[in-house]
Parts: sequence; C-alpha cells; structure tokens
Amino acid sequence: MMADRTQTPWSPALDGKTGKAYWRSLAELLETPELRDAAARALPGALLAAPLVDGDSPGALTRRSWLKLLGASMALAGVSGCNAKPADRIVPYVSTPPEVTPGLLRYYATSLELDGFATGVLVENHEGRPTKVEGNPEHPASLGATGVHEQASVLGLYDQHRARAARRGAGPAAWEAFVEQFAGARDDRGAGLRFVLRPTGSPLLLDLIGRIQERHPAARFTFHAPARSPHAARGAELAFGAPLQAQYDFRTADVILSLDADFLASMPFSLRYARQFAERRRIGSPTGTMSRLYVVEPGLTPTGSMADHRLRRRPSEVPAIAAAIAAELLLAEGARPGGAVPAEALGALQPLGLLQPRVRAEDRPFIQALARDLARGGAASVVVAGERQPPPVHALAHVMNAALRNDRAAWATPGTLIAAGAAEQDLAALADEIRRGGVDTLVILEDNVAYTAPADLELSALLRAVRSRVYLGLYEDETAAGCDWFVPAAHELEAWGDARAYDGTISLVQPLIEPLFQGRTAAEVLTVFAGEPRRSARELLRDAWRARRGGDDFDAFWEDALRRGLVEGTAAPREATALRPDGIAAALGQLAATAPAPADTIEVAFSTDATVYDGRFANNPWLLELPDPTTKLTWDNAALLSPETAKALGVESEDMVDIELRGRSLSIPVLVAPGHADGTVSLKLGYGRSGAESIAAGVGFDAYRLRTADAPFFAAGASVKKRPGQKHPLALTQRHFSLQGRPIALSVPLAVYREHPDFTEALKGPQPSLMPVAPAPGVPLAQWAMTIDLTICTGCSSCMVACQAENNVLVVGREEVLKSREMHWLRIDTYYSGDPRDPRVVHQPMLCQHCEKAPCEYVCPVNATTHSPDGLNEMTYNRCVGTRFCSNNCPYKVRRFNWFDFTELHAYNDGLARLQRNPDVTVRERGVMEKCTYCVQRIRRAEIAARVEQRAIRPGEVVTACQQACPTRAIQFGSLEHKETEMVAWRGEPRSFEVLHDQGTRPRNIYLARIDNTNPELDEP
Repeated sequence: MMADRTQTPWSPALDGKTGKAYWRSLAELLETPELRDAAARALPGALLAAPLVDGDSPGALTRRSWLKLLGASMALAGVSGCNAKPADRIVPYVSTPPEVTPGLLRYYATSLELDGFATGVLVENHEGRPTKVEGNPEHPASLGATGVHEQASVLGLYDQHRARAARRGAGPAAWEAFVEQFAGARDDRGAGLRFVLRPTGSPLLLDLIGRIQERHPAARFTFHAPARSPHAARGAELAFGAPLQAQYDFRTADVILSLDADFLASMPFSLRYARQFAERRRIGSPTGTMSRLYVVEPGLTPTGSMADHRLRRRPSEVPAIAAAIAAELLLAEGARPGGAVPAEALGALQPLGLLQPRVRAEDRPFIQALARDLARGGAASVVVAGERQPPPVHALAHVMNAALRNDRAAWATPGTLIAAGAAEQDLAALADEIRRGGVDTLVILEDNVAYTAPADLELSALLRAVRSRVYLGLYEDETAAGCDWFVPAAHELEAWGDARAYDGTISLVQPLIEPLFQGRTAAEVLTVFAGEPRRSARELLRDAWRARRGGDDFDAFWEDALRRGLVEGTAAPREATALRPDGIAAALGQLAATAPAPADTIEVAFSTDATVYDGRFANNPWLLELPDPTTKLTWDNAALLSPETAKALGVESEDMVDIELRGRSLSIPVLVAPGHADGTVSLKLGYGRSGAESIAAGVGFDAYRLRTADAPFFAAGASVKKRPGQKHPLALTQRHFSLQGRPIALSVPLAVYREHPDFTEALKGPQPSLMPVAPAPGVPLAQWAMTIDLTICTGCSSCMVACQAENNVLVVGREEVLKSREMHWLRIDTYYSGDPRDPRVVHQPMLCQHCEKAPCEYVCPVNATTHSPDGLNEMTYNRCVGTRFCSNNCPYKVRRFNWFDFTELHAYNDGLARLQRNPDVTVRERGVMEKCTYCVQRIRRAEIAARVEQRAIRPGEVVTACQQACPTRAIQFGSLEHKETEMVAWRGEPRSFEVLHDQGTRPRNIYLARIDNTNPELDEP
C-alpha cells in the first residue's frame, strides 16, 4: 500500500539525474542574450552576477532562489516576443481626492447638441465612468427632462464600432501629418477650400470660422442637416423682413393650432414645449380648465395623438388649409380681432379668399369652428407651423399670431444658429462647384453628407472628384468611404465646446471622460485651417471665453459656468416686429402660383425617425429596439399607408412594394397605420445604412434614395406597386390596439368629466379577495407607489430608454422581438378607439404594478418573488429557476423572461457596452424573470443616506428613472406617507382608477383617466 501524500503543484525534482538535467537546461536558457537582457532589466546586478549553486552555501544564490526571483521579476517586467516594452510610470490611487467617494455617484453638467440646438444635461459618473444622462433642471431646453436621444447618448459613447484611429487613404496616419498637410498658407486665398458642417450656434465655432475667413477669404461654408430646413427663416423674412426665429410659451395658450408641427416631440425645444403644454393641459379637478389642441398633419405624431381635434391631410394640402383658416380669422365677419392687423396688411390678405376653393368641402366646418375658437381665445391662442411646410405657411402663422395679439405666447428673436454671411452656400451650390472642378479641398465635419444629401445631387460620387477630402466622424461611414483623410471624432461626452439652446442660451460642453479613441473635435480641425494647430479644445474654449468675458473674476465665472452647464443671461432678446404687406402679398402669391396636386395622386412625405433620427443614431441598439411611439415598429422602417389607401392599392402590412418617384425607386415593406392621411406614403429617414457601423448595416430601407433637393420634405406623383409573393416580417411590440370595450386606458371629454366626475368610481377601492393582506411593517417605513396621468402622456418613450439605462436592461435583437421576447421593463401601450381612419388615441405607460395582493407571489415555487415591508414586489434573481409561473399568473403581462445570455448572444451587449452598466444593479443572466423594481437601488440609497443622517426620507428624495426623464411629468413616484406630494394628491382626484381593478390585486400604481377638451361645435351628434 502506498503512503498517503499531500498533493502539491507539479515541480521538477531538485536532485537526481532528472534534476541535474533540468538545471543544466535552465543554465543554458539563462545564457541566451534575450533572456539575459530581460533578467538584467529585472534583477539587481549583484544577484545577476552571483554564482548558481545546488546547496545552501553562505553568500551564494541557490538555483531555487534564482528561479523564484526570475519568475517573479519577469512576471512584473513582462517578456513579450523577447521585445522590451518601455516602462510607464503609474501613480497609485492611495489618497482619495476629497470630491470622490468610491461607490457614490457624482453628476457633471454638460450639453448635447442636435442640429445646432443644445440641451443641457447632467451626466452620472462612477469614479470617472459616465453611466447615465439626466436633464439639467436649470437649463431652459430640458427643465430636468430628457428625450430618447439624450438618454441613449451614453451608449453611443461606448459604441465599439466607433472609429479607432486616423488614416490617410488605406493606411494609418498621425495627427501631426494632418497638421503638416493642411495648416500651411494657400496661394489661392482659399478659392478651392470648402467646409461642410452641421448647423450650430457655437460661439467658439463662429470665432474659428471668422479666423479662417480672415486667412482664406475665398473659402466657403455649408451648413447641412436633413431634418432642418430654411423654410421657417424664409417665412419670417416674408412676414417681417428679417429671418427671425419663432419662440413660443404654451403655458399661456388656451387654444393651439399645429400646422404639421410636431412641437411636443421632434421640434427644437420640444422638451420645454412638452412641459409647458402639460402645465396647461393637466386638469386637477372637474371644475378646472385646460387648453385645446388642433392638429393638421399627414401622419400620426405624438403631438397629433394629443389633439382634441385632428385633420389628417396630405402635406401639400396644409398650405391651402392654413390660408383658409387665416381668411376665416382675419376676413370673415365676426371672427376678426378688430384692429390687430394694420389696414395695409389686411389689404394684402384679400387674395386669401381666392385660395379657399382649394379646400375640401368637408373640411370647411372644421376650419370655421377652429377660426372662431382662435378668435375667442385671442391673446391666449397660438399658431405653430412645422419645418416641413413651405415659407408661405410660416408667414401665415406669423400673421395669425400678430392678429391674435398673443405676444406672451408667440414672439420672435434673432436666429441663434451661426451663419457665414457671404461665404455661406447651400449643398446644391457646393455640388455644382465640385462638378465644375472648383474645389480642391473639402473638409466635412461630423456630417454624413454622402448618405443624407438629396439623391439628385449625387454627392457620394462627386466626392472622389475632389483632390483632398477630409472627414471628421464618429464612424467609418458612407462619407468616410469617399474621403482620403479620416479623423475620428470625439463623442460629445468626451469633448470641450459650447453651444446655444433654441432660445439662445449659451451652454458649455465639458468632457466626462478622456477620448476613448483619440478623437478630435470640430473646433480642433478648424483650428488647423485657422493656422493655430497646436492648441487643445479646452485651451481654445477657455481662451475664447476669456477674450469674450474679460475681467479679473474670469476664473470664478468659468467654474460657475462649468458647474451649472450654462451662461446665465445669454438668451436671445425679443425682436420688435411689424408685418410687411409686400412680404405677405408675396407669400400669398407663392401659394397661388403652386398648382394643387390632383386628388388621385399619391404623395410621399419624408420625416426623421423618432429613434434613429436622420441616421446618425442608427448604430445605437437601444434606439433600434425602442418601439416607434405610434406604430410600435422596431429594428426597421416601413411605408406607412392609411387603411383606405392600402385597400385601394391591394396591399397589407408586411407586403413588399416598389415606390417610384421622379425616376427613382425604393423597395420597402408596408405598414398600415391608423390615422394616416389618404393618398400619402410616409417614409422615415435614417435606415438602410451601408457604412462600417455593423449594427446599422442592413437594418431598414434607405428613403434618402427618393429625396431630391427641390422636394426634400414631400413630393407628389409617386406610384406604389406590390411585389407579388414578397413579404418582410416587421418586429412590432404591439399588434392589437383596440381596448375591446375593456376599462384599461380610460378617456372621456371634459364635458363628460364635469357632468359625471365619478365615472371611475367602480374602478377603485377594496375588492373581495382570498389572498391575505401584505404584512404590516414592524417599524414605520415609506410605502412606495406611483401615479400616472394619461392626459399628459405623449408616448414619447423617454421613460423606456431611461429605465433601460438605469437598470442594465439588455437588447435582444430583431429576431427575438419578432418572437415577442423584448426585455423592456416599462412599455408604452397605445390604444386606438373610434374610426380607424381617424381614431382617438391614448398612451398608457405599463410596468410592474407592485400589487399588494400580487398573483405572481403565491405561485412561485422557490419564493423568488416576494413582498417587501415597504410595498415593493421584489424579485430575487439568484432564487429564480425560470418556471415562468409568475408571468403566466400576471394579468398585466409586465414580466420578462430572460431566454438567453444576451451578452454572449449579441456583441452589442458586450465589450465597451459593459462600461455603461450601473454598478448598483445586477446584470441578469439567462433563465430568470425580470421586471420593474421601482428603481429599488435609488430607494435603498436614499434610505442609507437618511439613516446616516438620522432622519426620515424627505418627500421627493427618491425619483425613479422613468419619472426623472418624463418631459411632461406624467409619472409621479413617492411614498404614500408624504401626503403633500403630487403623487399622493393626484390619487385623490375623481378620475383616478386601477387597471384591472376587478382582479383584486390592489396595485400600487394608480392611473388618471385622459381628459380631452373637445370643441362642442365639432363634437359628433
């Protein structure tokens, strides 16, 4: 029998024949030059020179000791391919900076810019790692709220498909080589030098453009963004003689008319407008008042879904409708606000009557009632025109606002976007210059023009005709493929800069992290051409503001501006305006000269997508998987058709069709959309990408192929033909939009609410139940609950992305969404009622209801779902074995089963995306159930802070991610013990109700029924 031995790691014997052979081999190895060099760098010279012996002779170095020292030292020094790596000195994190507490998050103020207009945000930071974006309460553009693009920007920061290095041609290049090539003087005074930028209001960029113009006076600048148009400025120029910028305050508006203007979701300043609209829209009692909204638009938008009265019409019909409304308001007897418009201006409006026959006969009652309502509202009425509409419509909106004397609700300011004066040209002029060979150096800054430019300009092909083509971009996209110089751009969360909000307020942009991929800013590239290439973006910004601000207190000003994220008192001033009769006459002349489209023609209406926008966010998986607010489509775009038009064409949803327009064609699937205008095909831009963004590649269809320079927003004369036998499955998160008479998302007119304020009485209160009441807490605890007002929910979905960012919700991909396996903890259910051609709409945020008598809890065999003493329906992930009994037993269907390890299944959940993860929230693996937790990590953080300070949790101290992001404040969260909060007060309103009250679940979520303020003149009999 062999003796027992304790097992040890394998090692060679130190004696005997085998041991001697081993040491001989080691000695030979140590004599190799490469290893001796490595040892010389790692070991003290005395040890290296010491003789190797087998025993323990005094003063000698044993082979065992030598091996230990060499192994340890080489592990520290590193030997890779027998090449030495230069040593970098690192500094240990021994003394924690006083402003940093490990484990506790910090917020930094900065701004995010979209098509030239800044939105102030606060970025959550965990020891130098940005993880979450919130709105800046002090910033006029956000007021503490965020949109989907702001929320998803932090994932864009960690996009592993971002460009990693600069290149020239197909090979790598250094920034110094770029500077050497382009920083020198030019002999032609810049005659062949052209720049393309996105629109911007940055004072820093304006200063740099001025310096470039001084150095290269013949250079030209183009500001391009496919979503923005010059129509609004030109309309103001017709009305007032100057390209002013319209401003609105919907808090003072009783009656609002939107002429194809989605001001609650997609216009600049929409976060602020949504908050103001909600303040006048939310009705606290049956005796309260609320505003009334009229909308004229071709396709259903979030603004249209909030309308009390909505007219769905082709985009080309909106100008005639606007003219008819203006005629009724200003010329019809009894509707004119006396003396509001000068007599000469009224005389110029006489041709309005000639345009009225262009309006459909069935629309005239709507127009007349609307005009009377505007006139009754007077100064509390406001008219808003959308950027898609031509300049005359904007001019008419200004005329109507002037007639209403509503200078508190609508006024004008100087434009806040920078201009290059005589050195500015549009994209079509630039394309003509390239064709003529007049451009030798083209610098494109973060503007993917090869993809977004009108198709008839053929800019993608023209790029290669320019000798030197420079592109600064986040990705190796379509424009990068056509440029010989590529410089990676810094993400906005890595950059220094400044920007202006829509009202002119200057915002400072500061980085939250060092550039991950050595990115550069537009300012740094422009500085090269201005002849000052050796300065960093921070130096440029600080020096520019020191020159602008001056004074001895600059450092204090600088610190305060960075801390707050804005420069106080920089909003654009109001401009005194006066209507120009000649401009009004010119506007009406333009309308009269535009021939109306035949009634049987099909129009194409282009718009940016609610998620990927114009395509710049198409590589962001959060946004790709976010359902469209009205259609619930994900991972795709489609040709939206009304039910009647689809029937006339013989197509249905998911049929592939060929759309031909002016000799260009596009194959795309159909999606039948309720509330859509007949005779119109709506196409969302931003899909069908072909660059190096691997997530975006192959997603959707490129609608830019049909867009031309003379008709960038809508065009008539399209044909739609079905492709027999071809289908394209659409990944929809909701396919059934009818309530089927069930009291789930309630909506009544204001008159009904006033007459029957108790119409929800049967949908709240105690219900008989066999389930025991949740045990009362042993000590006084906050009792958490949520109240949601459906009257002011626009369905914008900001709350969904905020929840995803806060709670580490993974993306599942298109194929899993097609199987109804999406993982969002919070969804927005949209319900249509009435005629599907022109339905009423209600949006309802639906999340875990945290029932006091939760059906999920008593069916779990492993006690994974339980009830907490403070009223939360808890989910213990490491107990869950995935039986899905709780999901089957949940009547609200708010639980999501994690079918796969989506981090391994999809690369976009892995890699750099891990850096975005909230360290306070577990990342769930496959086989467990997920759901809303009321952001329990925020609750526990507040509890710890209160315990440390020996106090109770304060009212409003805990804010959930969905509540914090909501632009309209439709979501309110808090403790039932805090009676003074809005969350508790709202629950006491007569219109409050519980969803599926008859189930007896006693949910902690309470909803307020939607109230519509319809015009009695237009109510159906």
